[in-house]
Order: sequence, then C-alpha cells, then structure tokens
Amino acid sequence: MLLAKPGTFMNLSGNSVACLSRKHGIPLSDLLVIYDDLDLPLGKIRLRQNGGSGGHKGMNSIISALGSEDFPRIRVGIGRPQSEEQSVSEDAIVNYVLSDFSPQEEAIIKPVIVKVAEAINFFLTQGIEAAMSKFN
Repeated sequence: MLLAKPGTFMNLSGNSVACLSRKHGIPLSDLLVIYDDLDLPLGKIRLRQNGGSGGHKGMNSIISALGSEDFPRIRVGIGRPQSEEQSVSEDAIVNYVLSDFSPQEEAIIKPVIVKVAEAINFFLTQGIEAAMSKFN
C-alpha cells in the first residue's frame, strides 16, 4: 500500500499520480483517488468504480495524465458556497474551496474523515464493489 498527497496544486496533480502509478506498477483498479466535490452536500461521501471528472479540475488532470477514467475514487462532499444569486462566480467558488471549514462545518466533516478512513480500509480489504455497497 502506498499513500500519497501530491505537493502540487490539485489542478496539476495528474502528473504526480501518473508518475507514482508507473513507478510502483500500480494497476488503475488498485488506485484510489480521494477528492472534494462541490456537487455533494457537505459531509456526504460517494465511492465510484470509474467515471468522468464531473468538471473537477484535479480529476481532469488525473484522467488526462493517466489516459483513463477507469480507476476508483471517493468523492467527499463540501457543498457549494451559499449565495443569494442563482449563479456563483468562479472566484467565489475558488475562495470557498480553499477556505478553512467554519466551526459548524468542521463538526460535520470530522466524523466524515473517520468514515472515509473506514471506506479506504474496506476498499483495500474487500474491493471497490463491496465498499460501494457499504458506504454509498
């Protein structure tokens, strides 16, 4: 097992993931990418066996560098920034994603970290399909 957190910006993490995958001979089916997702409510997690980026720039980078969408992932919901307007600017989204959790958000996310750790362990011992059945 290898745990890695790229030292690059998330939007450029694909090269790091691809390099580690090649260097250590990790099959894509054994790769597990964990990332934040604006389209899931705060604290919700979703495991997927494969799929597109959903517009997530970091996932776009990883998919592009690997040349494949066929790897498991865990999406961790962070919700979207609240706004009185219907649309939120790209700058507001970037600021939201890069900001610290509020105390209220932190109270929601702390138990989720434990749940994600359990999902990772389940993935490692039982596989992605069993993990999806248990945690989705």
